Amino acid sequence: MEKQSYTAVITAPVTTKEAQEAIGNVAGWWAQNVTGSSQNLNDVFTTYFGETFGTFKIVEFEPGKKIVWLTTDCYLDLLKDKKEWLGTKIVWEISTVDNSTQIRMTHVGLVPGIECYNDCEKGWDFFIKESLLNLLIGDRGLPATGIRATITSSKGAYRGTLFSKTGPAPDFPNSYIAVDVKETDVEHVVDFYSISQYDSETFDPKMIKGSHFMLLENTPLFGNITAMDDLLKR
Repeated sequence: MEKQSYTAVITAPVTTKEAQEAIGNVAGWWAQNVTGSSQNLNDVFTTYFGETFGTFKIVEFEPGKKIVWLTTDCYLDLLKDKKEWLGTKIVWEISTVDNSTQIRMTHVGLVPGIECYNDCEKGWDFFIKESLLNLLIGDRGLPATGIRATITSSKGAYRGTLFSKTGPAPDFPNSYIAVDVKETDVEHVVDFYSISQYDSETFDPKMIKGSHFMLLENTPLFGNITAMDDLLKR
């Protein structure tokens, strides 16, 4: 049986034109750091998540109906195959369902079994089903500056954001903690050198031991035990 490419479907009480414009507003729901234009046929744009980037060209455009992005270049920092997305297509199909608009996104070529699939599936689920949907119905998406990642303890998994040490210190609240990452399995932190309280004014990414660091909220997720205490005991 042929493997099926990743697909996500959302529905929102907006017009097909509004849906089309939201999809093209890449900085509003996917990556905060975007260059180029992403609204019309033949537009080329690049999304950046630290050292990870993807460059896309709009190769098909039917207003209010269909948009196709072709991946013309990429560098997927956490994968063995840094070019795994190269040549894949992101297909947007827009249609009217009752009094709402349905958006079907298919990442053609992102199929089960490739290195990125499990983590990219989780990432797309968030960006399409939460961030883009929030942009459509609440006027505010949840675009990222780094790579969404997880780290586990004996109690469960924490989700945070992964950054390369070669970039600047991100503007995150000082209530977060910084994990100096030792080893990753794609977008999951397997081991770390140290954990410390994050201070955006004094934190220097170049001083960490690993090539990446992770930021996550230091909130008490399990009773009164903070994320830092929990992870240090794992």
